[in-house]
Amino acid sequence: MLGAGYRPVLSEHRRLLRRTLSESDGTELFTEGDSFFVAFSDAGAAIEACATAQRALAAHEWPSPDSTPKVRMGLHTGQAEAVNGEYASPEVHRAARISAAAHGGQVLCSAATARYAGTLPPDASLLDLGLHRLRGFDDRERLYQLVAPGLELQFPRPRTADALAHNLPTQVTSFVGRHAERAEVSSLMADHRLVTLVGAGGAGKTRLAVEMAGGLVETYQDGVWFVDLASVTDPGLVAFAIAAVLGLRPEPGRPVVDTLADFAAFRRMLLVLDTCDAQLGATAEVVSRLLTGGSGIRVLATSREPFNLPGETVWRIPPLSVRPGPGGGPSEAVSLLLDRTTAARGGRRSEPTESDDLQRVVARLDGLPLAIELAAARLRVLSASQLAERLDDVLGALDAGRDDPGGAYAGRAGG
Repeated sequence: MLGAGYRPVLSEHRRLLRRTLSESDGTELFTEGDSFFVAFSDAGAAIEACATAQRALAAHEWPSPDSTPKVRMGLHTGQAEAVNGEYASPEVHRAARISAAAHGGQVLCSAATARYAGTLPPDASLLDLGLHRLRGFDDRERLYQLVAPGLELQFPRPRTADALAHNLPTQVTSFVGRHAERAEVSSLMADHRLVTLVGAGGAGKTRLAVEMAGGLVETYQDGVWFVDLASVTDPGLVAFAIAAVLGLRPEPGRPVVDTLADFAAFRRMLLVLDTCDAQLGATAEVVSRLLTGGSGIRVLATSREPFNLPGETVWRIPPLSVRPGPGGGPSEAVSLLLDRTTAARGGRRSEPTESDDLQRVVARLDGLPLAIELAAARLRVLSASQLAERLDDVLGALDAGRDDPGGAYAGRAGG
Protein backbone atom coordinates (compact mmCIF):
# COMPACT_ATOMS: atom_id res chain seq x y z
CA MET A 1 0.00 0.00 0.00
CA LEU A 2 1.32 3.46 -0.91
CA GLY A 3 -0.51 5.32 1.85
CA ALA A 4 0.20 9.03 1.58
CA GLY A 5 2.25 8.37 -1.56
CA TYR A 6 -0.79 7.16 -3.48
CA ARG A 7 -2.13 10.56 -4.56
CA PRO A 8 1.11 11.80 -6.22
CA VAL A 9 1.48 8.48 -8.06
CA LEU A 10 -2.16 8.62 -9.20
CA SER A 11 -1.72 12.18 -10.39
CA GLU A 12 1.41 11.33 -12.38
CA HIS A 13 -0.26 8.20 -13.76
CA ARG A 14 -3.17 10.32 -15.03
CA ARG A 15 -0.85 12.93 -16.52
CA LEU A 16 1.15 10.37 -18.48
CA LEU A 17 -1.92 8.61 -19.81
CA ARG A 18 -3.72 11.84 -20.76
CA ARG A 19 -0.70 13.14 -22.63
CA THR A 20 -0.09 9.89 -24.50
CA LEU A 21 -3.71 9.23 -25.38
CA SER A 22 -4.42 12.81 -26.51
CA GLU A 23 -1.33 12.78 -28.73
CA SER A 24 -2.80 9.68 -30.40
CA ASP A 25 -6.11 11.46 -31.20
CA GLY A 26 -7.95 9.76 -28.37
CA THR A 27 -10.92 11.55 -26.79
CA GLU A 28 -11.23 11.18 -23.04
CA LEU A 29 -14.90 10.75 -22.16
CA PHE A 30 -14.71 10.19 -18.42
CA THR A 31 -12.40 9.13 -15.59
CA GLU A 32 -13.32 7.10 -12.54
CA GLY A 33 -10.74 6.45 -9.84
CA ASP A 34 -7.60 5.36 -11.67
CA SER A 35 -9.45 4.31 -14.84
CA PHE A 36 -10.00 6.12 -18.15
CA PHE A 37 -12.59 5.70 -20.86
CA VAL A 38 -11.21 6.94 -24.16
CA ALA A 39 -12.76 6.82 -27.64
CA PHE A 40 -10.80 6.56 -30.91
CA SER A 41 -12.02 6.89 -34.46
CA ASP A 42 -9.46 4.32 -35.66
CA ALA A 43 -8.75 0.88 -34.19
CA GLY A 44 -5.12 0.90 -35.28
CA ALA A 45 -4.54 4.26 -33.60
CA ALA A 46 -6.07 2.90 -30.39
CA ILE A 47 -3.69 -0.08 -30.38
CA GLU A 48 -0.67 2.14 -30.99
CA ALA A 49 -1.80 4.52 -28.24
CA CYS A 50 -2.02 1.67 -25.73
CA ALA A 51 1.44 0.41 -26.63
CA THR A 52 2.88 3.91 -26.28
CA ALA A 53 1.11 4.44 -22.96
CA GLN A 54 2.41 1.18 -21.51
CA ARG A 55 5.97 2.08 -22.56
CA ALA A 56 5.63 5.55 -21.04
CA LEU A 57 4.47 4.10 -17.72
CA ALA A 58 7.31 1.56 -17.71
CA ALA A 59 9.99 4.13 -18.57
CA HIS A 60 8.89 6.75 -16.03
CA GLU A 61 10.91 7.20 -12.84
CA TRP A 62 8.48 6.33 -10.06
CA PRO A 63 9.28 6.85 -6.34
CA SER A 64 10.05 3.13 -5.95
CA PRO A 65 9.70 -0.11 -7.95
CA ASP A 66 6.74 -1.08 -5.76
CA SER A 67 4.89 2.12 -6.69
CA THR A 68 5.08 1.57 -10.48
CA PRO A 69 1.47 1.39 -11.74
CA LYS A 70 0.51 -1.75 -13.64
CA VAL A 71 -2.34 -0.66 -15.90
CA ARG A 72 -4.88 -2.98 -17.52
CA MET A 73 -5.99 -1.92 -20.98
CA GLY A 74 -8.85 -3.29 -23.08
CA LEU A 75 -10.00 -2.40 -26.59
CA HIS A 76 -13.17 -3.14 -28.50
CA THR A 77 -14.52 -1.78 -31.78
CA GLY A 78 -18.21 -1.26 -32.47
CA GLN A 79 -21.04 1.19 -33.06
CA ALA A 80 -21.88 3.53 -30.19
CA GLU A 81 -23.86 6.76 -30.19
CA ALA A 82 -23.02 9.62 -27.85
CA VAL A 83 -25.92 10.85 -25.72
CA ASN A 84 -25.28 13.93 -23.55
CA GLY A 85 -21.56 13.39 -23.94
CA GLU A 86 -21.69 9.74 -22.89
CA TYR A 87 -21.69 6.48 -24.79
CA ALA A 88 -24.20 3.89 -23.64
CA SER A 89 -24.37 0.62 -25.55
CA PRO A 90 -23.46 -3.05 -25.16
CA GLU A 91 -20.25 -2.30 -27.09
CA VAL A 92 -19.09 0.03 -24.31
CA HIS A 93 -19.81 -2.61 -21.68
CA ARG A 94 -17.94 -5.21 -23.74
CA ALA A 95 -14.89 -2.92 -23.88
CA ALA A 96 -15.04 -2.51 -20.10
CA ARG A 97 -15.22 -6.27 -19.58
CA ILE A 98 -12.24 -6.82 -21.89
CA SER A 99 -10.25 -4.31 -19.87
CA ALA A 100 -11.28 -6.06 -16.65
CA ALA A 101 -10.06 -9.37 -18.09
CA ALA A 102 -6.53 -8.03 -18.57
CA HIS A 103 -3.73 -8.18 -16.02
CA GLY A 104 -1.65 -5.18 -15.00
CA GLY A 105 0.63 -4.19 -17.87
CA GLN A 106 -1.37 -6.19 -20.42
CA VAL A 107 -3.27 -4.87 -23.45
CA LEU A 108 -6.19 -7.02 -24.65
CA CYS A 109 -8.46 -6.44 -27.60
CA SER A 110 -11.50 -8.06 -29.16
CA ALA A 111 -11.69 -9.85 -32.50
CA ALA A 112 -13.47 -6.78 -33.91
CA THR A 113 -10.57 -4.51 -32.99
CA ALA A 114 -8.09 -7.02 -34.39
CA ARG A 115 -10.07 -7.12 -37.64
CA TYR A 116 -10.28 -3.36 -38.09
CA ALA A 117 -6.82 -2.46 -36.84
CA GLY A 118 -5.19 -2.68 -40.27
CA THR A 119 -1.40 -2.34 -40.22
CA LEU A 120 0.03 -2.68 -36.72
CA PRO A 121 2.98 -0.66 -35.40
CA PRO A 122 6.45 -1.98 -36.36
CA ASP A 123 7.39 -5.28 -34.67
CA ALA A 124 3.92 -5.49 -33.07
CA SER A 125 1.57 -8.44 -33.34
CA LEU A 126 -1.62 -9.77 -31.81
CA LEU A 127 -1.41 -13.06 -29.91
CA ASP A 128 -4.61 -15.11 -30.12
CA LEU A 129 -5.63 -16.12 -26.58
CA GLY A 130 -8.67 -18.10 -27.68
CA LEU A 131 -12.34 -17.80 -26.76
CA HIS A 132 -13.42 -16.45 -23.37
CA ARG A 133 -16.73 -15.70 -21.69
CA LEU A 134 -16.90 -12.10 -20.53
CA ARG A 135 -18.89 -11.29 -17.41
CA GLY A 136 -22.41 -10.26 -18.31
CA PHE A 137 -22.33 -11.68 -21.85
CA ASP A 138 -23.68 -15.05 -22.99
CA ASP A 139 -21.43 -15.46 -26.01
CA ARG A 140 -17.69 -16.04 -26.07
CA GLU A 141 -15.29 -13.36 -27.21
CA ARG A 142 -12.00 -14.14 -28.92
CA LEU A 143 -9.34 -12.12 -27.10
CA TYR A 144 -5.97 -11.01 -28.43
CA GLN A 145 -2.94 -9.77 -26.50
CA LEU A 146 -0.84 -6.97 -27.94
CA VAL A 147 2.76 -8.09 -28.28
CA ALA A 148 5.26 -5.31 -28.95
CA PRO A 149 8.77 -4.21 -27.96
CA GLY A 150 8.83 -2.77 -24.46
CA LEU A 151 5.64 -4.56 -23.34
CA GLU A 152 5.49 -7.47 -20.95
CA LEU A 153 4.80 -10.77 -22.68
CA GLN A 154 4.00 -13.40 -20.06
CA PHE A 155 0.67 -13.20 -18.23
CA PRO A 156 -1.71 -15.70 -16.59
CA ARG A 157 -4.94 -16.66 -18.30
CA PRO A 158 -7.30 -13.68 -18.80
CA ARG A 159 -9.53 -12.95 -15.81
CA THR A 160 -12.80 -13.92 -17.44
CA ALA A 161 -15.99 -15.59 -16.23
CA ASP A 162 -15.20 -18.95 -17.81
CA ALA A 163 -15.95 -22.04 -15.85
CA LEU A 164 -12.96 -24.29 -15.27
CA ALA A 165 -11.12 -24.35 -18.58
CA HIS A 166 -11.56 -27.69 -20.33
CA ASN A 167 -13.42 -29.35 -23.17
CA LEU A 168 -13.42 -32.90 -21.84
CA PRO A 169 -16.28 -34.97 -23.26
CA THR A 170 -19.20 -35.45 -20.90
CA GLN A 171 -19.67 -39.08 -19.96
CA VAL A 172 -23.21 -40.44 -19.72
CA THR A 173 -22.21 -43.66 -17.96
CA SER A 174 -20.35 -44.16 -14.71
CA PHE A 175 -16.68 -45.04 -14.53
CA VAL A 176 -16.30 -48.50 -13.02
CA GLY A 177 -13.19 -49.98 -11.38
CA ARG A 178 -9.59 -49.27 -12.34
CA HIS A 179 -8.69 -48.12 -8.81
CA ALA A 180 -5.11 -49.42 -8.93
CA GLU A 181 -4.63 -48.21 -12.49
CA ARG A 182 -5.84 -44.72 -11.68
CA ALA A 183 -3.39 -44.46 -8.79
CA GLU A 184 -0.54 -45.67 -10.98
CA VAL A 185 -1.28 -43.32 -13.88
CA SER A 186 -1.76 -40.40 -11.48
CA SER A 187 1.70 -41.00 -10.07
CA LEU A 188 3.23 -41.18 -13.56
CA MET A 189 1.54 -37.95 -14.65
CA ALA A 190 2.86 -36.16 -11.60
CA ASP A 191 6.45 -37.12 -12.46
CA HIS A 192 6.51 -37.12 -16.27
CA ARG A 193 5.45 -34.58 -18.90
CA LEU A 194 4.51 -37.15 -21.57
CA VAL A 195 2.55 -40.23 -20.56
CA THR A 196 1.19 -42.51 -23.28
CA LEU A 197 -1.54 -45.04 -22.50
CA VAL A 198 -0.93 -47.90 -24.90
CA GLY A 199 -3.22 -50.84 -25.64
CA ALA A 200 -5.40 -52.58 -28.16
CA GLY A 201 -8.63 -51.08 -29.43
CA GLY A 202 -11.41 -51.47 -26.90
CA ALA A 203 -9.05 -51.70 -23.91
CA GLY A 204 -10.50 -48.56 -22.33
CA LYS A 205 -7.65 -46.11 -23.02
CA THR A 206 -9.85 -43.14 -23.90
CA ARG A 207 -12.20 -43.54 -20.98
CA LEU A 208 -9.32 -43.85 -18.51
CA ALA A 209 -7.55 -40.82 -20.00
CA VAL A 210 -10.68 -38.66 -19.73
CA GLU A 211 -11.26 -39.84 -16.16
CA MET A 212 -7.67 -38.96 -15.20
CA ALA A 213 -7.81 -35.58 -16.92
CA GLY A 214 -11.13 -34.71 -15.28
CA GLY A 215 -9.51 -34.91 -11.87
CA LEU A 216 -6.79 -32.45 -12.89
CA VAL A 217 -8.86 -29.57 -14.30
CA GLU A 218 -8.19 -27.35 -11.29
CA THR A 219 -4.45 -28.11 -11.45
CA TYR A 220 -3.84 -26.48 -14.83
CA GLN A 221 -4.63 -22.76 -14.87
CA ASP A 222 -4.59 -22.63 -18.67
CA GLY A 223 -6.86 -25.60 -19.13
CA VAL A 224 -7.18 -29.28 -19.90
CA TRP A 225 -7.87 -29.82 -23.59
CA PHE A 226 -9.05 -33.00 -25.30
CA VAL A 227 -8.17 -33.54 -28.96
CA ASP A 228 -9.62 -36.54 -30.84
CA LEU A 229 -7.27 -37.42 -33.69
CA ALA A 230 -9.25 -40.42 -34.94
CA SER A 231 -10.75 -38.48 -37.83
CA VAL A 232 -7.53 -36.75 -38.93
CA THR A 233 -6.77 -38.27 -42.33
CA ASP A 234 -3.77 -36.13 -43.33
CA PRO A 235 -0.55 -35.91 -41.28
CA GLY A 236 -0.35 -32.21 -42.04
CA LEU A 237 -3.65 -31.59 -40.26
CA VAL A 238 -2.60 -32.83 -36.80
CA ALA A 239 -1.32 -29.41 -35.73
CA PHE A 240 -4.46 -27.78 -37.17
CA ALA A 241 -6.70 -30.11 -35.13
CA ILE A 242 -4.89 -29.21 -31.91
CA ALA A 243 -4.89 -25.51 -32.76
CA ALA A 244 -8.63 -25.56 -33.45
CA VAL A 245 -9.35 -27.00 -29.99
CA LEU A 246 -7.21 -24.28 -28.40
CA GLY A 247 -9.07 -21.57 -30.31
CA LEU A 248 -6.06 -20.64 -32.45
CA ARG A 249 -6.28 -19.73 -36.08
CA PRO A 250 -3.54 -20.14 -38.70
CA GLU A 251 -1.30 -17.16 -39.40
CA PRO A 252 -0.59 -16.39 -43.06
CA GLY A 253 2.83 -17.60 -44.16
CA ARG A 254 3.62 -19.27 -40.86
CA PRO A 255 3.54 -23.01 -39.97
CA VAL A 256 0.69 -23.64 -37.57
CA VAL A 257 3.00 -25.69 -35.33
CA ASP A 258 4.98 -22.48 -34.72
CA THR A 259 1.78 -20.73 -33.66
CA LEU A 260 1.02 -23.64 -31.36
CA ALA A 261 4.49 -23.62 -29.83
CA ASP A 262 4.36 -19.88 -29.14
CA PHE A 263 0.90 -20.17 -27.58
CA ALA A 264 1.95 -23.04 -25.30
CA ALA A 265 5.39 -21.71 -24.38
CA PHE A 266 4.33 -19.79 -21.27
CA ARG A 267 1.21 -21.71 -20.34
CA ARG A 268 0.45 -24.40 -17.82
CA MET A 269 -1.95 -26.82 -19.45
CA LEU A 270 -2.63 -30.48 -20.12
CA LEU A 271 -3.28 -31.82 -23.61
CA VAL A 272 -5.16 -35.10 -23.89
CA LEU A 273 -4.41 -36.47 -27.36
CA ASP A 274 -6.68 -39.38 -28.18
CA THR A 275 -6.15 -42.09 -30.84
CA CYS A 276 -2.68 -40.84 -31.74
CA ASP A 277 -2.04 -44.00 -33.76
CA ALA A 278 -4.24 -42.50 -36.49
CA GLN A 279 -1.29 -40.21 -37.33
CA LEU A 280 1.51 -41.45 -35.08
CA GLY A 281 4.51 -39.85 -36.77
CA ALA A 282 2.94 -36.44 -37.31
CA THR A 283 1.55 -36.37 -33.77
CA ALA A 284 4.96 -37.28 -32.37
CA GLU A 285 6.52 -34.31 -34.19
CA VAL A 286 3.96 -31.87 -32.80
CA VAL A 287 4.23 -33.29 -29.27
CA SER A 288 8.02 -33.04 -29.37
CA ARG A 289 7.84 -29.42 -30.49
CA LEU A 290 5.36 -28.48 -27.77
CA LEU A 291 7.28 -30.19 -24.96
CA THR A 292 10.60 -28.64 -25.94
CA GLY A 293 9.04 -25.20 -26.40
CA GLY A 294 7.84 -24.70 -22.84
CA SER A 295 8.00 -26.40 -19.46
CA GLY A 296 4.39 -25.82 -18.42
CA ILE A 297 2.68 -28.12 -20.92
CA ARG A 298 2.04 -31.82 -20.29
CA VAL A 299 0.61 -34.45 -22.60
CA LEU A 300 -1.50 -37.50 -21.84
CA ALA A 301 -1.84 -39.56 -25.00
CA THR A 302 -3.70 -42.71 -26.00
CA SER A 303 -2.43 -44.91 -28.81
CA ARG A 304 -2.03 -48.48 -29.94
CA GLU A 305 1.70 -47.78 -30.28
CA PRO A 306 4.11 -45.52 -28.36
CA PHE A 307 5.71 -42.44 -29.91
CA ASN A 308 9.21 -43.59 -28.94
CA LEU A 309 10.08 -40.02 -28.02
CA PRO A 310 12.75 -39.02 -25.48
CA GLY A 311 11.17 -38.61 -22.07
CA GLU A 312 8.04 -40.56 -22.99
CA THR A 313 6.60 -42.81 -20.29
CA VAL A 314 4.68 -45.70 -21.81
CA TRP A 315 1.99 -47.34 -19.69
CA ARG A 316 0.28 -50.42 -21.10
CA ILE A 317 -3.34 -50.64 -20.03
CA PRO A 318 -4.33 -54.03 -18.64
CA PRO A 319 -7.76 -55.63 -19.05
CA LEU A 320 -10.25 -55.26 -16.25
CA SER A 321 -9.67 -57.73 -13.46
CA VAL A 322 -11.85 -60.83 -13.61
CA ARG A 323 -10.82 -61.94 -10.12
CA PRO A 324 -13.36 -61.54 -7.29
CA GLY A 325 -13.17 -58.24 -5.47
CA PRO A 326 -12.43 -57.66 -1.78
CA GLY A 327 -14.61 -59.77 0.49
CA GLY A 328 -15.66 -62.01 -2.36
CA GLY A 329 -17.55 -59.25 -4.18
CA PRO A 330 -17.82 -59.03 -7.97
CA SER A 331 -14.69 -58.43 -9.99
CA GLU A 332 -14.15 -55.13 -11.79
CA ALA A 333 -15.13 -56.77 -15.07
CA VAL A 334 -18.34 -58.19 -13.61
CA SER A 335 -19.11 -54.85 -11.94
CA LEU A 336 -18.92 -53.13 -15.32
CA LEU A 337 -21.11 -55.79 -16.91
CA LEU A 338 -23.67 -55.52 -14.09
CA ASP A 339 -23.80 -51.73 -14.37
CA ARG A 340 -24.27 -51.68 -18.13
CA THR A 341 -26.70 -54.61 -18.13
CA THR A 342 -28.92 -52.81 -15.62
CA ALA A 343 -29.05 -49.83 -17.97
CA ALA A 344 -29.70 -52.01 -21.01
CA ARG A 345 -32.59 -53.73 -19.22
CA GLY A 346 -34.27 -50.47 -18.32
CA GLY A 347 -33.07 -50.38 -14.73
CA ARG A 348 -33.84 -54.01 -13.93
CA ARG A 349 -30.94 -55.53 -12.03
CA SER A 350 -29.48 -58.94 -12.80
CA GLU A 351 -30.70 -61.82 -10.69
CA PRO A 352 -28.26 -63.38 -8.18
CA THR A 353 -28.69 -66.67 -10.06
CA GLU A 354 -26.98 -65.08 -13.06
CA SER A 355 -23.71 -64.33 -11.22
CA ASP A 356 -21.88 -67.49 -12.30
CA ASP A 357 -22.86 -67.00 -15.94
CA LEU A 358 -21.84 -63.32 -15.82
CA GLN A 359 -18.45 -64.39 -14.51
CA ARG A 360 -18.19 -66.85 -17.40
CA VAL A 361 -19.00 -64.05 -19.86
CA VAL A 362 -16.31 -61.64 -18.65
CA ALA A 363 -13.74 -64.43 -18.43
CA ARG A 364 -14.41 -65.40 -22.05
CA LEU A 365 -14.08 -61.73 -23.03
CA ASP A 366 -10.72 -61.43 -21.23
CA GLY A 367 -11.93 -58.42 -19.26
CA LEU A 368 -11.89 -56.10 -22.31
CA PRO A 369 -14.15 -53.08 -21.57
CA LEU A 370 -15.48 -52.62 -25.11
CA ALA A 371 -16.39 -56.30 -25.42
CA ILE A 372 -18.12 -56.13 -22.03
CA GLU A 373 -20.09 -53.03 -23.10
CA LEU A 374 -21.24 -54.87 -26.22
CA ALA A 375 -22.14 -57.96 -24.18
CA ALA A 376 -24.33 -55.82 -21.91
CA ALA A 377 -26.26 -54.64 -24.98
CA ARG A 378 -26.94 -58.28 -25.91
CA LEU A 379 -28.17 -59.03 -22.38
CA ARG A 380 -31.14 -56.83 -23.13
CA VAL A 381 -32.62 -59.75 -25.09
CA LEU A 382 -30.59 -62.73 -23.87
CA SER A 383 -30.14 -64.27 -20.46
CA ALA A 384 -26.63 -64.48 -19.04
CA SER A 385 -26.58 -68.26 -19.57
CA GLN A 386 -27.66 -67.91 -23.20
CA LEU A 387 -24.93 -65.35 -23.89
CA ALA A 388 -22.30 -67.46 -22.16
CA GLU A 389 -23.24 -70.42 -24.34
CA ARG A 390 -23.13 -68.33 -27.52
CA LEU A 391 -19.68 -66.94 -26.78
CA ASP A 392 -18.19 -69.85 -28.69
CA ASP A 393 -18.90 -67.49 -31.61
CA VAL A 394 -17.77 -64.30 -29.84
CA LEU A 395 -17.93 -61.93 -32.77
CA GLY A 396 -21.26 -63.22 -33.96
CA ALA A 397 -22.81 -63.00 -30.51
CA LEU A 398 -21.62 -59.45 -29.83
CA ASP A 399 -21.74 -57.79 -33.24
CA ALA A 400 -25.44 -58.54 -33.44
CA GLY A 401 -25.90 -55.96 -30.70
CA ARG A 402 -24.54 -53.17 -32.86
CA ASP A 403 -27.85 -52.91 -34.72
CA ASP A 404 -29.50 -51.37 -31.68
CA PRO A 405 -28.76 -47.97 -30.05
CA GLY A 406 -27.20 -49.55 -26.98
CA GLY A 407 -24.66 -51.42 -29.04
CA ALA A 408 -23.82 -48.36 -31.12
CA TYR A 409 -23.19 -46.24 -28.05
CA ALA A 410 -21.12 -48.93 -26.38
CA GLY A 411 -18.89 -49.15 -29.40
CA ARG A 412 -18.04 -45.44 -29.10
CA ALA A 413 -17.59 -45.54 -25.36
CA GLY A 414 -15.00 -48.25 -25.29
CA GLY A 415 -12.01 -46.06 -26.20
